[in-house]
Amino acid sequence: MSAWQILLIIVAALIALGLFELWVRWRITRTVAKLVIRAKERESNPPAKLDPESRHMVRLTDSAVIHEKPGGEAEQVEWSDLNKVEVLTTDGGPFAPDAFWILHGTNTGCVIPQGATGDAELLKRLQALPGFSNEAFIDAMSSTSNRRILCWEKKPGA
Repeated sequence: MSAWQILLIIVAALIALGLFELWVRWRITRTVAKLVIRAKERESNPPAKLDPESRHMVRLTDSAVIHEKPGGEAEQVEWSDLNKVEVLTTDGGPFAPDAFWILHGTNTGCVIPQGATGDAELLKRLQALPGFSNEAFIDAMSSTSNRRILCWEKKPGA
């Protein structure tokens, strides 16, 4: 191989590396631009909240579930007093609230519409209850009729 051939190979390799680097930079720039566009779209089109359900607030503490209704009234049930969790479904949706958590305590309780602000955290906390039935919850979420579905009940002596 002559010196000229070696020089041509080196020049070709440098050109190829330069073109590859340009292509990589173009791909990175294009990907970042797409991500920025998607983020701006999400900001201008936030996920829809259910109304009037989202006006209800659910607060969880270490000791209780507190449901604050839009008018300012509040109801709560202590975790230690919680005996049963049901989901009430109705045939009124989607034009009216159609799924509700019913939390039963001995002397207290809450009826919380699904879609209330904070209900995702409530679901996580309820799913952590020993013996909570995710199958019953899934059944409730697929119901379009008037039903009460038991998702959890405290074991006697627990």
